[in-house]
Amino acid sequence: MEYGAKNENFTRRSALSFYLWCSGNMFNLVLYNARIFGNEDADTVAVKDGRIVYVGPEAKFASSRAVDLHGMTLTPGFIDSHTHLLNLGLSMNRLDLSRETTRDMALEKTREYAHKSNSKIVVGYGWDETAWGEKDYITDRELDFTEKPIMLYRKDMHMAVLNSSAMKLAGISREAGVFSEESMREVQWLSKPDDAELAAALKSAGGKAASEGITAVRDIMEYRTMEFLRKLDIPVRVFGALYDGEYGGQNLSNECWWGIKAFLDGSIGSRSAAHEGWAQDNLKFTPEALRTHLERFWNAGMPVAMHAIGELATSQAVEALAGQKGSMRNSIEHFELVEPETLEKVGESTILSSQPNFLQWSGKGGLYESTLGTGWYGKDNPFRIILDSGKHLAFGSDTMPIGPNYGIGLAVNTPHARQKITLQEAVNAYTEGSAFLLNRECCMGRIQEGYFADLVIQGEKYVSETKVIGTRKPVATIRGGILTFGTWESIGSNSQV
Repeated sequence: MEYGAKNENFTRRSALSFYLWCSGNMFNLVLYNARIFGNEDADTVAVKDGRIVYVGPEAKFASSRAVDLHGMTLTPGFIDSHTHLLNLGLSMNRLDLSRETTRDMALEKTREYAHKSNSKIVVGYGWDETAWGEKDYITDRELDFTEKPIMLYRKDMHMAVLNSSAMKLAGISREAGVFSEESMREVQWLSKPDDAELAAALKSAGGKAASEGITAVRDIMEYRTMEFLRKLDIPVRVFGALYDGEYGGQNLSNECWWGIKAFLDGSIGSRSAAHEGWAQDNLKFTPEALRTHLERFWNAGMPVAMHAIGELATSQAVEALAGQKGSMRNSIEHFELVEPETLEKVGESTILSSQPNFLQWSGKGGLYESTLGTGWYGKDNPFRIILDSGKHLAFGSDTMPIGPNYGIGLAVNTPHARQKITLQEAVNAYTEGSAFLLNRECCMGRIQEGYFADLVIQGEKYVSETKVIGTRKPVATIRGGILTFGTWESIGSNSQV
C-alpha cells in the first residue's frame, strides 16, 4: 500500500533554476489545455516521479505522455476524511440495499439474495426507512421467510436487524430483532468476513473510491483490517484510525497510521445520538471519564477522532478536545447538531470532520425533521457558520454514499443558509481541509509544485453547471501521476505517448 509521507524537505525552485531543470528533464506526464480549478492563470500541469513539478501556462516540455484535456477541469485529488472501506466493499460484494426506494423492494431483494446465495448467513447493508418515507424499522418477522440467518445493517451502521434464525445462532434476542450500539456489537461476529472475503472487499472499495475521484482516505478500521491494508495494493492512499476498543498498546507507528476513533454517542437514525430529551445513556462518557479516556491516547502521541452527533455530544467533545495541550490535531466526526455557543469554543487544533452528503436527510420531511422535529430543521450541519467562524472544516462521506461530487452538490445547492457554501469552499474542504486534518497540507490537497500528483479530471462544465454537480462523475483519477480510474483514450484523442 502506498502512503503519503510528509514533504518536509521539498524546496520550491526559483523561476530561473526551475526553467533550467525542466529543459534538461523528461517529464512522466503533461496535462495541457486544462482549466485548473482555482487557478485561472494556468492551463498546464507537468508531473515527474509522482510529484507536480510545473503549474502554469502551456510550455514545451519533453514528456513520456502529453494529454490535451480540451478544456476539462482539473481539481486536486479528493481526500475523504471519514471512510469505512471494509463495510463499503462488503456491501458491494454482499447484499446492497442502499438503492431500494421502498420497503417492499428491500425485502424482495433480500428474499432473492437469500434464495440464490450460497452463504450460510445473509448479510445486507444500506437500508434506510426514511428513504422510503417511513419511520418504522425492518423487523425480524419480515425476515422470517427463511430458516437461513439474516442480518441487515441500517445505512448508518449503528443498527442491525436480525431474523429469528440469526438471533438463535447468536444466542441473543431483542425485541423486533433490532440491535443497536453495544447490543449490535455483541452480534457483529455473525458478519465477520474470512481473509479472502476481507481482501476482496478492500480491493472493491479501493476501486470504487478511485472511480469517485478519491486519491486518499482516512479510514476508520479494526486492527485486522489495518494489517491487511499494509499488504494490499489498492488505488488510494490510506491513513488508518483505529477504533479505541481495538487498541491494546500495539506499536502503531507505521506508514499507514493516523490515530484513534472514539465514540461519544450513536446516530440520529437509530435514536442513539446524545440529543436533548432522548435517553440519557446515549452520552457514553461523563466529562471526567472522557478526559481520562482521551489522555490515554494523547500520552501515547496519538490524535483522536471523536464521534459526536447530538448537540450534547458535540458540546462535550469541543470542551474535551480544547483541553488537549500542545498542537496535536484532533477531530470531531460528524458534528451535526451544533449550538452557536458550542461552535465558539472550538479550538485551533480541533478539525471538524463533517459529511456534506448527510444533507440528503435535511430536506422537508427528511430524517432530521421527522426524527428531531422542526427545531433543528435547516440548522443541522452548519457548514456556512463553521467557515464564517474561521474553524477548520474537512469533508468526508462516511461511505453514505461515498462520492465527493455528490456531497459537494448538496452543500452548494442546499436551500438552507446555515448550510450553503460555495463550490470553491466545498472543494477546498474535500482537499485542503482534509489534508490539514491528516497533517499533510505540505504535500497533498493542492495543485502546486512539489505536491503529490493526485488529480481529478472533471468535465468541462464542472464549474459552470453547479446545479447538477452532484450527479457528475469524474472523467479520470490520477494518484501520484498514475491513472487509477478512466483511460487516456476516454480523456481526449490528442493524447500523445
